[in-house]
Amino acid sequence: MDPLYKTLLDKYSTEAGIAKAFGVARAVSWRDKVPEKIALLCHLSPDINYTYNPHDYGREIEQLNLGLNELKKAS
Repeated sequence: MDPLYKTLLDKYSTEAGIAKAFGVARAVSWRDKVPEKIALLCHLSPDINYTYNPHDYGREIEQLNLGLNELKKAS
């Protein structure tokens, strides 16, 4: 079971509660892997104890760049 899914189940009590909280029809398929968009929302939520790890979703941390340095140079 995905650790984030377990965290969500602890917080919302049921799969229906998880689905309602995120505005989706079902959360049953999340048992093995919570969708990345939901993981990012959880990371941003002060109510959910979760830190997004890009490696869990096949992303390299070096490629996650907001491009802030490029914006600063352009101004």
